Amino acid sequence: MSRYDVAGRRALEDRIRSTVRPELGEIPLFVYTDPDVYELDLERVFPKAWQFVGHVSEVPNPGSFVTRTMGEESVIVGRGDDAVVRVFLNACRHRGMRLACEDFGEVNNWRCPYHGFTYGSKGDFIGTLMGAPFEKVAYPEGLDRKAFHLVEARTEVYKGLIFATWAKEGLSLEDHLGNAAWYLDLIVGRAEMEVVGVPERWVVPTSWRLPADNFASDAYHTATAHSFLTRLGLVKGVDFGRDGYHVDPGAGHGLGVGVHFDEKSYFPAELQDEYRDNLDAGQFETLSRLKNMHGNIFPNFTFLIPNFIEVEGKRVAGAMLRVWQPAGPGRTQVWSWHLVEKNAPEWWKKLGRRMYTQTFSSSGMFDQDDTENWEMQTKSSDNALYRDDEFMLHYAMGIDATPLSKDEFPGPGDVFDGKFSESAARSYYGVWRNMVLDGGSR
Repeated sequence: MSRYDVAGRRALEDRIRSTVRPELGEIPLFVYTDPDVYELDLERVFPKAWQFVGHVSEVPNPGSFVTRTMGEESVIVGRGDDAVVRVFLNACRHRGMRLACEDFGEVNNWRCPYHGFTYGSKGDFIGTLMGAPFEKVAYPEGLDRKAFHLVEARTEVYKGLIFATWAKEGLSLEDHLGNAAWYLDLIVGRAEMEVVGVPERWVVPTSWRLPADNFASDAYHTATAHSFLTRLGLVKGVDFGRDGYHVDPGAGHGLGVGVHFDEKSYFPAELQDEYRDNLDAGQFETLSRLKNMHGNIFPNFTFLIPNFIEVEGKRVAGAMLRVWQPAGPGRTQVWSWHLVEKNAPEWWKKLGRRMYTQTFSSSGMFDQDDTENWEMQTKSSDNALYRDDEFMLHYAMGIDATPLSKDEFPGPGDVFDGKFSESAARSYYGVWRNMVLDGGSR
């Protein structure tokens, strides 16, 4: 359907309005891979949403930059002399050619490889057109430097995480994160953090929405999809994903907090003082009991502390950040970062990297299980596009459950005892539905 087919667009909106019913626990299968739904995502969700584009440790110096993607658009994330991190559309204002074709670097300017238009990457001139080849001959009347400034996204940083949005007005990043920030602090705010190396990237033949949904809400699949952990003796039973809390913080975000019942924290003793300095009492208490945590910030930014596994006599987990980058109706480019405390002991860094690689990297044991499921779900969604009936998915787990009181759990949002619930998924699809139907408003 053409984006200019008004009648077709209205028919699609009516279909979404009548079939996407998260309040009843009902989601139609077609929304995952329908090309017209995907077009709505690119038009109404990603331009308005705050999107994660990197960590400040990736751009440590003036002039350093990385190239990332927002929706399907390439962007440059760069740091100026003033230490401010900015995000620009990676497109020359002359003919739209990409300026930065490298994944990362540190330069004094960005020079278009097509016609040589050059833009500042440092100081007061970051994003400003500095000049063009044979400018006085080609443009004897001169060039308007301000008119050729790179297109800049609204950018904010939270605890080292860089987010950007094309929306010139709207929610601040803090307001967008809302209650989820309390939990996000457990992974990115507990200490000074840094990413290790460069992010891995690979492509999965799946809708971007399926893995985002999975990390936001689905601890239930672990007993079946990841039962190998029990067979290998790495956990005590297949119910390892149940103990803890399902959290619906609102705004389309979602997470699960897995807890243990041992007396001591699984995190390094050497870092406890730094944790205590950075977290409030409720957060520190929760971190001390933590054995795993999964979550997704709407629309497609995932964070994870995998289940602690004993290696060389020590319990370790390799923290992960991930983006499910849309690359087509049934195609997702995965970006995956390993995150660690900058002041951590070497054994924690070494073993944490090892566990990240073995569990949730491109070759990780968990990812092999998950991607197989997402690929098959995507094929089912493709097939549903040709059915006459509406294939509805069941999202009603825990729909009548009562949240815990603040006396029972210190964190904000609707918190449920046990991780088996789909409350956060229902909130996720409610926010998504509102954005695609209301033209991007929240």
